[in-house]
Amino acid sequence: MKSWICIENCGACCRIDLTERDGLSRVLSSKDLALLDSMTGDDGWCKYLDKSNKKCLIYESRPHFCRVNEFSKLFKDYLKNGDKFLINCCTQHISSVYGKKSIQMKAYKKAVSKNDY
Repeated sequence: MKSWICIENCGACCRIDLTERDGLSRVLSSKDLALLDSMTGDDGWCKYLDKSNKKCLIYESRPHFCRVNEFSKLFKDYLKNGDKFLINCCTQHISSVYGKKSIQMKAYKKAVSKNDY
C-alpha cells in the first residue's frame, strides 16, 4: 500500500483559492479561515512561501492547518481512507497548480511509488 509523502520543491499546498476550497469552511473555524485569508497574497500563494526554493519561512511556527498530520484528521475521508485520501488530495492539488504532466507531478508520483509499505 502506498503511503503519503511530502516532496521538496513543490509548495502546491501553499497556493490556496478559498473560493475553490469550499470544504475548508466545514473543518476550519472562522478565525482559522480569516488567518488563512490573511496569509494568502494577491497571487493566491502563501505570503510565507519562499518561491525561489518552495520552502516555508515559518515552518516551525506554521498554523495547524498547514500541518498535514494535524489538518488531515479533520476530514472524515481521511479517517476512513488514511493515506489514500492524502495522496488523492495532493495529486489533485498539484495537478490544478502545476498541471498533470508537470515536473512536480512526476516527482510526486515517483516519491509515492517508492514509499510503499
